[in-house]
Amino acid sequence: GADTINDEITAHKTGATHVADKLTGNRPDTIFEIGGQDSKFISIKDDIVVDFTMNEACAAGTGSFLEEQAEKLGIQIKGEFAQLALSSKNPIRLGERCTVFMEKDLNPYLQRGAKVEDLVAGLAYSIATNYLNRVVRGRYIGNCIFFQGGTAYNDSVAAAFATILDKEIIVPPHNGVIGAIGAALLAKEKMEAGLGNEQSYEERISTFRGYDLEKVDYRIRSFVCPGCSNHCDIQEVRIGDERTYWGDKCSERYRKQAKTDKKPIIPDLFAFREELLFGKYDAKDRKLDPNKKTIGIPRAMYTYDRLPFWGTFLSELGFNVVLSEPTNKKITNYGIDSVVAEPCFPIKLAHGHVRDLLEKGVDYIFVPNVINAETEFMNVNSHLCPWGQTLTFVVKHSPMMEGIEHKLLQPTIHFRDGRDTVVKELQDFGKTLGLDRSKVEKAVDLAYKAQSKFQKALLEEGQKALKILSDEDELGIVIVGRAYNIYDMGVNLAIPRKLRDYYGVNVIPMDFLPIEGIEIVDVNSNMYWNYGRKILQSSKIVGKYPNLHIIYITNFKCGPDSYIKQFVTKASNGKPFLSLQFDGHSNDAGFLTRCEAYLDSKGFLRWWKRQQQQIAV
Repeated sequence: GADTINDEITAHKTGATHVADKLTGNRPDTIFEIGGQDSKFISIKDDIVVDFTMNEACAAGTGSFLEEQAEKLGIQIKGEFAQLALSSKNPIRLGERCTVFMEKDLNPYLQRGAKVEDLVAGLAYSIATNYLNRVVRGRYIGNCIFFQGGTAYNDSVAAAFATILDKEIIVPPHNGVIGAIGAALLAKEKMEAGLGNEQSYEERISTFRGYDLEKVDYRIRSFVCPGCSNHCDIQEVRIGDERTYWGDKCSERYRKQAKTDKKPIIPDLFAFREELLFGKYDAKDRKLDPNKKTIGIPRAMYTYDRLPFWGTFLSELGFNVVLSEPTNKKITNYGIDSVVAEPCFPIKLAHGHVRDLLEKGVDYIFVPNVINAETEFMNVNSHLCPWGQTLTFVVKHSPMMEGIEHKLLQPTIHFRDGRDTVVKELQDFGKTLGLDRSKVEKAVDLAYKAQSKFQKALLEEGQKALKILSDEDELGIVIVGRAYNIYDMGVNLAIPRKLRDYYGVNVIPMDFLPIEGIEIVDVNSNMYWNYGRKILQSSKIVGKYPNLHIIYITNFKCGPDSYIKQFVTKASNGKPFLSLQFDGHSNDAGFLTRCEAYLDSKGFLRWWKRQQQQIAV
């Protein structure tokens, strides 16, 4: 019976902003929120949520921990705890360890004559240090910090934060219900907007069922979801024919409905690209020539960029070309089992895709050693990442390749050095397979044409999408990142698709943008990473369009991306962006919450508010 459904991050930010406007006029750029069971950190820039995180299962940094310890010490958590802690002259260092270990430390300290006030002061410090080290974890902390949640009623914890950070900590009034205030404001705003309803505010009908819930005929059923290894305990609430589910860690199974009535106005560019890239290889009626050798290409890494080139090249040489299956749980597990080191998740997946091809019984597996990429700025390098360059050698030494190393085809390619160099390198490669040099050269030329045709098709669709958004004055999200991160839905949990399907977002992948010729020397004079240059060029385009914003999709352990990200805001003319870092886990709930908060801040979800502002202007 809610009039609006919003994520708690947006609710806390909205409530804090409202209170700040009424109280000081200085809006927070950082929110510390610690409740009884969980805690959150929210970073805000220009009224936009740019980062947030929550605690994990540990309760050592929450209010329930303090309450339990106060009870064991025989003091009142309200008033007395803070009064004692603030009177301490020598707070005892309890650290930030697990609750169980800290509990064991309290009695020995008391037995050795420690003062109660020093112990409770130590507990206050432990809450602060636990939060900063296990929740914030090095994220940027601003200068206008709001401390919210029930734990903020304890002045000693606020004082501990202030002492550690050497910054002012603001505990706003009603700090325990700031999120509820924000939710109420969001519902009020939506009802007042009417969403095209001509009725007066008083006449609009709320879906709120009232406070007499005991009169509502509802049924509750509990069950365990068998959808994945999480085995979530699900609560199903049924009111009439309406069913609502709670308790699932991933949103895909029980929350597929759209979160907004707004629909995208541009075509699905991800689907367009996927069909263009993989369509002919995934066709159900596709038949292979039994008289030809079959080469398998892993559906991973640079295949998401170079398949038109390599697929055409190998086909023209007279081979059947097949791909591994799209990333799935089996391939993921194969990859984790097959790696001989601890690389990033996409490299692990590449191992899984190689194993999938081995199971398909292909004659060869094609994993080229690509060193660099084409660039129009020859004064700067255009390297691929070290793991990408050396993938083929790492795969070769995986246990799954033992005794069949000859199946791995590993040409070394320098695309940056131009067509003639690539021809020579591939002719040398062709020689190992007994291929004629002229035939290889012809295949290379056709491969270049196929790659060019593919890229031209993307740019044409991208130009159309940009024009539609500009003509209609609609918002859009540009997804930037490495091709294997933004297009492999098994890597990014299909977040780009969910942005469109759940939230009605107009999503544009970065290689649909006309980046050719865009200089980035004013942002970084020596961006030697190929993807880094493209990401910053795309960001510059976003900076020129007021209605475009950025979501950066990356992966855990990506060294180049950790360097590149720091230049994106500057390249996009100061626009804050959202960074989503994937690491192979299957839970998308946290990522969607981040997206909701970011989209709401940018005006995507409360689109009626943006329309009202445009009318007012």
